[in-house]
Amino acid sequence: MPEIMYTIKPGDTLGAIARLYGTTVQAIVNANNIINPNLIYPGTRIGIPVQEMEPPGGPPPGEIIYTVQPGDTLNSIARLYQVSVESIVELNNIQDPNLIYPGKKLLMPEEAVNPFQNGITRYIVQQGDTLYRIARRFGTTVAELVTSNNIADPAMIRVGQTLIIPLTENATAIYRGNPSKNMVTFTFDATYGDNQTNTLLDILRRNNIKATFFLSGIWVENYPQLTRNIAQAGHEIGNHTYTHPHLPQLSLSQVANQIVSTGNIIRNTVGRTPYLFRPPFGEYDQSVLNTAARLGYLTIMWTVDSLDWQSPGVDAIINRVVNNIEPGAIILMHQAAAQTPLALQTIIDRLRNQGYSFGTVTEVLDP
Repeated sequence: MPEIMYTIKPGDTLGAIARLYGTTVQAIVNANNIINPNLIYPGTRIGIPVQEMEPPGGPPPGEIIYTVQPGDTLNSIARLYQVSVESIVELNNIQDPNLIYPGKKLLMPEEAVNPFQNGITRYIVQQGDTLYRIARRFGTTVAELVTSNNIADPAMIRVGQTLIIPLTENATAIYRGNPSKNMVTFTFDATYGDNQTNTLLDILRRNNIKATFFLSGIWVENYPQLTRNIAQAGHEIGNHTYTHPHLPQLSLSQVANQIVSTGNIIRNTVGRTPYLFRPPFGEYDQSVLNTAARLGYLTIMWTVDSLDWQSPGVDAIINRVVNNIEPGAIILMHQAAAQTPLALQTIIDRLRNQGYSFGTVTEVLDP
C-alpha cells in the first residue's frame, strides 16, 4: 500500500489525520511503529498509508487517470484538466464532492485536456496580466499569442478571458532578469523551520523592499500564518515543490504532482496562484522544465548563489553577493540559514550605494 509523508502539526491527533486521509488510526500506528497513539509530537514526519482506488469499472484504455494528491480539491483538479467539477463527480460516482482522499484515482472526462502533453494549453487571464508576462511565463512570444487567439489589440485583454497558449517543444530556465534594468531581486527558499522568517520580513519592511519567497508545500502546511504574513507584506510567492525531492529521479507524473499539490496549498492558504517555480537543489532536466511549463510555471534559477546555506561567515556571504552582482541579478538565499539576516542589511546598503534598486522576480523580469 503506498504512503504519503505527513508532518505532524500542533493540535493534530491520529484520529484527525486518519479522517483527513481516509485511513484508520491503526493503519498509521502499524506503518510507523507508534508505541502510544495518544502521544505524537509536532514536527514529526510519519507515513500515511493510503488506498489507491481505481475509478468505477477500472480505467478504460487510453483514458486519463489522475491520482489525488494532498491539498487537492475537485475544483483544482477540474481547472488542471479544463473540465467541470460536475463531469468528474458524475463519471466517478462521487457521493461527496468535498471529500476526496489522497491516493484515490479519478477518471477524467473524454474532453479533458492533458496538461502534460506537447502542443497547446489554455490559460485564464489574471489581474495584472499582460500579453508580455503571459508569453514570458509560457516560453512563447506576444506575436504567437496574438495569432493563436485572433487578438486585434494586444493591450486589450480582460481578466477571466481564456487564451490558447502554444507550447514550445523545449522550455528553458531563467537565470537572470532584464539586464537593461539596474534592479536586482532577493529570493528566499523555504523548506524546513520558521527560522529567520520574521527577522527577514522585518529587514525587508524597514528597507521598503519586496522579495520573492519560494515555498515548499510542507513549509506552507506547517507555517500557514507565516505564509500569509509573507503575502500580506506584498512579497511574491513561488512554488518549490511539496517535499523538496530530487526531481530528475522522479517520474513525470510524480514531478507534476509535486508542483500541482504545492500550487493548490499556496492558493488555499493565501488566495493566490503562483506561477514561478524553482526546482529543489537547482536540479532539473528537460522533461522537468517541460512539465513545469505545461502546468503554467516559469522555472527560475539564480544569477548569484549566496551560499548562505553553508554558513561560510557573514562577510563571505556579503562579499559573494556584492562582488558578483549585475543588473537583473536573481540572488539565491535561504530563510533557514542562520547568517542570512546578519548579512542582508549590509548587502542592501552596498548595492544601493552602487545604484541598484530592488524588486520581485516578476519586476526584475519585466521590460
